[in-house]
Amino acid sequence: MIIMQRTFFASACALLLPAITLAQTKREKRIGPKVNDEGAACDTAAWQLVFSDEFDGEALDRGKWRTWFPYSADGSDQCEGCRIMGTSNTIFRDDLVTVKNGQLHLGVRAGAGEWYSKRKEHDGAMVHTAIDRFTYGRFEVRCRIPKGAGLWPAFWGFGGETEIDVFEFCGEQSNLFKGALHRWGRPKFSTNGKRRLSDLSRGFHEYAVEWERDGISWYIDGELVLYRGRFVDKRGRPLPACERSPGEHFTAPYYPRSEDGVNIILDLAVSEPKGFCKGPKRPTPWPEGTSFDVDYVRVFQRRGNL
Repeated sequence: MIIMQRTFFASACALLLPAITLAQTKREKRIGPKVNDEGAACDTAAWQLVFSDEFDGEALDRGKWRTWFPYSADGSDQCEGCRIMGTSNTIFRDDLVTVKNGQLHLGVRAGAGEWYSKRKEHDGAMVHTAIDRFTYGRFEVRCRIPKGAGLWPAFWGFGGETEIDVFEFCGEQSNLFKGALHRWGRPKFSTNGKRRLSDLSRGFHEYAVEWERDGISWYIDGELVLYRGRFVDKRGRPLPACERSPGEHFTAPYYPRSEDGVNIILDLAVSEPKGFCKGPKRPTPWPEGTSFDVDYVRVFQRRGNL
């Protein structure tokens, strides 16, 4: 998302970084410096499972997950950006995170409240990996997204300057898949992609991103729906992740940094009226039981990245 409304990191950035304005040309947003590229063969090593949660118990595994953004000095939820994010109209509450019948349920409800003097009109839910960070890998979830104007389910990863949005949906357009990359440096860079499909709220689907050294691919139910490369041509079009000819190639300024590992995050928020989605102008109740339902989360890495 080139518009920074969705990102969970926006709240934290506002606290941690001084205001800075760096104008970017359209070319600078798409095309970075040229570097010598030795080319690369395709990595055919098998994917190895390194993290998973099948949600088979009756409670969230607190050894694997937190229910807030750990941006405080001690990793607790005691900071402004720990339970709110960006332009969401939501406070993330623990009681809306439940595990039942082999699934994780992230709920939502109407009800005004405050967090660190920030007033929000709805409560939502989120989970964030407690310890594990991953550099390169396949990040996979099987889930059912909710339908409803302003609802904002997302599955994504963050660490360092890197944000990878595997997906985010607006509940009023549950047939419109959106994936994105963000680099939260100075200046900031983003790229996004969209794909219109059938109504994905009608059932469970498998969503995945494969982040490799030179390319990142998005899949829905095994079908490739979006691709971005670490290298681009002179028009900003992505080059293949492997089997490239060696030589000087332009870099993509938004591509995830190799030094950044990402935590895995899932959340259900409600957008502000003029936020990323068409959020309601006043507290709006949804039908009882409305939730973002997750069957499993799995992370795989190539043998060489273990």
